[in-house]
Order: sequence, then structure tokens, then C-alpha cells
Amino acid sequence: MRLAPVLVIAPPGPEAPRVAAMLGQHPQIQDLPELNAFLAPTIHDLLELQAVADISIIDGLLRAIAALHTGGQSDRGIELAGAWLRRRADWTGAQLIDALAQDLAPKLLVTPETGAGWRPHQLMKMLDSSPDLRLLHLIEHPRPFCRARAAELSQQLFIAPDYKDYAVNPPEIDPQPAWHRIHTNITRVAEALPPAQYLALRVEDLRSAPELQLARVCSWAGLSATPEQLAAMQFPERSVFAGYGPQAALHGAHAAFLDHPEFMRRLPSRESLAGPIEWRSGARTFAAEILTLATQFGYR
Repeated sequence: MRLAPVLVIAPPGPEAPRVAAMLGQHPQIQDLPELNAFLAPTIHDLLELQAVADISIIDGLLRAIAALHTGGQSDRGIELAGAWLRRRADWTGAQLIDALAQDLAPKLLVTPETGAGWRPHQLMKMLDSSPDLRLLHLIEHPRPFCRARAAELSQQLFIAPDYKDYAVNPPEIDPQPAWHRIHTNITRVAEALPPAQYLALRVEDLRSAPELQLARVCSWAGLSATPEQLAAMQFPERSVFAGYGPQAALHGAHAAFLDHPEFMRRLPSRESLAGPIEWRSGARTFAAEILTLATQFGYR
């Protein structure tokens, strides 16, 4: 029996692939890398997009196909996975996800999705073409998210406009607009979904009470949650995708996850919305729209 696939949907970062890998340690779940299956209308279009992209967008898809269909995650397996995809060039992303879900049945397919939140029209197309898709919306307090993302961006030569504040001169790195835009897009699309198809999960709650939150996710997905299963799910590094792939397809997830896939239990977060934001110059505080949305998510 094919179960409705779950997308762990979140802003770019290591948390979505980590949560997908955690869930994948449940005996009734198979985690996959980030597939980007809905990034283009068909597989042909996706391969054409990869041909002109300056970053790899199909490493995760190639690794998944290699692991499931072409002999494993080796350079040869990746080569055969590319041929497997080309033979299905007319497939849509929905057809691909459905085929993978059928292949994995009776296990549940779980995969991270960190790109669609930028584009609400893509989210809606995904749900129109795969109406049973379930969204596990991963939310993180804006302060640690923005702090970590700003530190990461400060080491890069190119910084996307979505991560800059152009109201000052010179423009400053500020991930606030990205955090707000992505979570706003996801929540607006989720308003039309029934509870069985959408669940919000705060990263801080998972870190401080993993058994409780993982059991909550399992209940939502219609799966068992024994103590042994909940314990196993706290070792995402055991996923076959928790780390770099072969040279022909190295990635498939955020580098911070591939470098350090482990899950770390932590004390309840004491991050606050009050006070200056440390990645900006001066004594700037959170923007009003950030405070409003973060408060809706239960942050203080």
C-alpha cells in the first residue's frame, strides 16, 4: 500500500535534511535526499536546467535513484541513474514522486524540500499535481536562524539579494526577509490544507523533547511510535544519505548537514525576540513583520 509522501519543508539550511534523516530511522519510513522534483515541469526540463546551472540541483535525485535502482551510490551508480532519468524525460515531478513512493511501499517516503518555500506558486502546483502530499513545516526561532545564516553568508563571495538589506548604504547581510518570506508563503498555502496534510514543528521543541515531538510526527503520519523506534530516530547519521555522495553527485543536502548530520538534544531555548540583532551594525532590532509572525509561531 502506497502512503502519501511527506515533504519536510523549511528554509535552506541543515535542519530539514536532518529531520528527514531522523524520520528515516523509523522502520516504516525511508528518507531520501532533496530531490527538487518540482523545480521544472518535466524531468527533461530539470536536466536542461541542471545543464546551465552553476550549482548542482540534481545530486540528491541522482543519489536516490542510484540507491534504489542502479546498484548504489557509486560513480557508476550515479551514471546509470542519469540514464534512468533520461529514459523518463517526459515524466513530471508528480509522476516521479509517485513512482518512488510506489517503489518504497509499504514504507513512507520522506524528503526535505528547502526551495519551494521561496515560490508559493510552485508550492500550489506541487499540491495540485500531487494532491495527497503532506507538508511537515519546520520552523526555527528567527534569531538563531538569522545568526547562523548571516555567519555562513559572510564567508561567501556572492550573496543573493533576498539576504541583504538595501535600505542602508552599503547594503548589509540580513536573513530576516528570507525567514519571513518563506514561512509566510508556507503558512498561507497551508491554510487551505486539512490537519492530516499539514503539521508545524518547531526545531527548538524537537531538540528539547525529541521523544515527544517525534511521537507527535509519527501519530500525524499514522505510524507507530514505540520507545525503541523513538530512540533510533535520534541518530540521523545512520541514514545512507547522511554524508557526501560519490564524486559524481556529492551533495543532495545542505553542506552543514552533510558535514555534521548528528542530532544534538538541547535544553529548552532561551532565545528572545527582544533586544538588538547581533548580525547587524548599530542597535537594530527585529523588524515589525518578523515579530508578528514569530509571535504567531509561539516565540517570545
